[in-house]
Amino acid sequence: MWREHGPLPSYQEATSGPDWIQLVAPYCDFEDCRALCLVSRRFWNTFAPLLWRDLLRAARLSGLDPGDGECLLVPLVRRVQGCEIFTQPLDLAWWRCFAFDRLDKVSHLTRAQVRVLDARHFAKTAYSFSSLQTDRTLTETLRRAVRLLPNVHAMLLDGHADVNVPLLMGHDSADSGLSSLWVLSVAGCSRQLPKSFFTLPRIQTLVYLDLSDNPGSLLPLAQPGLLPSLRVLKIKGRELDDCTLHQLMRRFGRQLWSLDVTNNNVTDEAIQHLGDRCFPDSQVRSSARSEIEGRIVTQPGGSSHYGRFLHFEESLLSPTFSHPERFFVDSPAYTARADATAQASRGRRSDGGAPVVKDDAGAAISALVDLENLELGQRRQNCAGLTHLHLSGNNGISSTGIQKLLYVSQGHIEGLSCDSAPILPRSADVSKVWPPNASLSGFIGAAHCFRPALSCNLRALRLHHSVVTNIPTLDAQGLSKMERLLIAETTIRERAEGAYPQTLVPDMNPRLSSLTLTCLPRRSSGPLISRLIQFLKLLSLQERAIQDLSSFTASTRRGPTLLKGLRHLRLEFEPDCMDDGLSTLTDWEAEELIEPGEGMFSFFGQEWAAAGRRVLDTQASLPRRPRLRAPKSGEADDGNGAVVEDHQLVAADRDTAEFLTHHGNWNGAPFVADVWTGPSSADASAVLKDYRRMVLEDNIRDGIAPATPAQIQAGAPRKSFIYNVAWSAAVMPGELKPPSRAELAGMRDVVDALKTYRLQGRARYAQQKRQSQMSGNRAPLGAPHYFWTGRLQVST
Repeated sequence: MWREHGPLPSYQEATSGPDWIQLVAPYCDFEDCRALCLVSRRFWNTFAPLLWRDLLRAARLSGLDPGDGECLLVPLVRRVQGCEIFTQPLDLAWWRCFAFDRLDKVSHLTRAQVRVLDARHFAKTAYSFSSLQTDRTLTETLRRAVRLLPNVHAMLLDGHADVNVPLLMGHDSADSGLSSLWVLSVAGCSRQLPKSFFTLPRIQTLVYLDLSDNPGSLLPLAQPGLLPSLRVLKIKGRELDDCTLHQLMRRFGRQLWSLDVTNNNVTDEAIQHLGDRCFPDSQVRSSARSEIEGRIVTQPGGSSHYGRFLHFEESLLSPTFSHPERFFVDSPAYTARADATAQASRGRRSDGGAPVVKDDAGAAISALVDLENLELGQRRQNCAGLTHLHLSGNNGISSTGIQKLLYVSQGHIEGLSCDSAPILPRSADVSKVWPPNASLSGFIGAAHCFRPALSCNLRALRLHHSVVTNIPTLDAQGLSKMERLLIAETTIRERAEGAYPQTLVPDMNPRLSSLTLTCLPRRSSGPLISRLIQFLKLLSLQERAIQDLSSFTASTRRGPTLLKGLRHLRLEFEPDCMDDGLSTLTDWEAEELIEPGEGMFSFFGQEWAAAGRRVLDTQASLPRRPRLRAPKSGEADDGNGAVVEDHQLVAADRDTAEFLTHHGNWNGAPFVADVWTGPSSADASAVLKDYRRMVLEDNIRDGIAPATPAQIQAGAPRKSFIYNVAWSAAVMPGELKPPSRAELAGMRDVVDALKTYRLQGRARYAQQKRQSQMSGNRAPLGAPHYFWTGRLQVST
């Protein structure tokens, strides 16, 4: 990704030992770098780059007052004609004085050490500066500094609405001698960039570009021949639709390895285009570890919802994720030519042992700006297609679309972010079987997509918490936030477990090293808390298994390298609904409090009790649409040009037959599939009965695909096909009954419960360590304390 194999070392470099100063420099405090630079020229060569590398950050670390209006420190105040007025803040005053009066007096050798200008947290109240000093605005100050700093290759100006970015980038012919940029971030600058901006010579060498949250069209970015070195593109909050994204994909193709389209208008329709144009064209899925992980087998046919049909072919131990070699890294791949190793590494399955590749600005600066020994041409080469994708905040992308994305990516995705998504695609019409104005979001039933047999290169994942908890997010009018939370983790969770018994567990993919669970509610009646605690216990058991295996392999001379497992878990919680005074009221009750009608509201009136007992019933309160007309000759159209031979519609054994014959067409090739319609027995679970009813009576026959491992656990026959729209729709009950006040009163704070569990586990682990130290042994991980030693972050 960022790094590429550099030139071979010289004979002296290969035979001499490392300089001890270079070894200790990263561990020295920033405050000591100035004194260390004065020791000798040898010390200066080592510590001066650390001191001057990021000029604005160095000024802040040296004690410069931030002077930001949001900080505790106040701006400077001066008296003019007897009146006190605010002048520019301290950092602005220092920056103006330094850039115009002092920087040119610094030696050229010292100025050449500056590589980065990071103003993201610097001079954020620049409006006072620009209004008082029209000849020395922030743009002019930065422009003068850039002219005096010959090696600035990274500029980060996020949030500076008054900065004229095109002028700063050398729009004037007088700036033709400026250094080329590799990293540029202008997110939230609130100025529309002209079309000519992308033709500026200085930015043609960009490798990292962030244009998020700015006005204007992105079509100028799609001009052919521009930005040939670009590898990371972030365009969050740009009202990007499928059409514009298609044009960008046609322009960049496999040139990018990271794309961030968070908070846009992208839909499922863009997934196939991403697969066709942006992902590497090589196949990294392999059957070499099929005994450990299972393997993916293609089948004839496909659908618009999922692409080409794929199904898991399991070994004896792969469904249980308990193979004794599951923590071994992949064996190294060998190539006939040494110079082909780097190129081959970009199109093959990773071994799982390398650190996670990050695609943020800090990683770009560290990898590009700090590696002076690599030529820019080498930095341009190491890309074979998209591996990091951020899709959060696009309501048009469903859980089905994310599954299709992982199918068509050929296993190349290393980092994926999608905080939430509807469980059904937009094309699914379930209005006649779901309660009115109700919807579900989450990633239930998608755990198999993250197994290494399908997503072998996946290392970092950010998804809705339901992938672990099986608790989707319910949105329904007429219910309060607390009521929706309780219904989701009780009634809907029970149905989700009936349809998708399998959730993501750590050993399902030991190659995954970072997991973020989003949209977690702060309140729970118990199931959510128990699911999260159980996941932490499984993490503890995973690191115990790795610890035992490491102890065993350490006794051998050449033991295999082991995976580290999941080491970073982040839990992102939504705001506590108890902080809202109306959190326990339904929507219409809240409106009545805010905008009362003719009658006065009373806490003891009969209206309160009556509203609390309202029930959303599809049979009673939703006007049913007319049923789809039965096709002639016993056939029904599934809406995608496929035809279903519905023998049950006319046959006498309608109540006993469990399969429909589906005739479809995929890329011009016809196929036939036997679709399971659910069990015909009377003792089947409620969710499977509803699935059967939706298929046979409501004619919901979209999203055909092979049965997943979770659906097979739920009762679907192996190697059968499922109508996934009906299967997912069956998770929603036909009736949403508001819970009682007593049930709502029993909901607890999830964060407090997790904190209590962690403190108790830490205490037990500390006691275990003391006992082990007394006996001269290493404290075992896992049971009985179940304290996970990885990095756990909680965001509220």
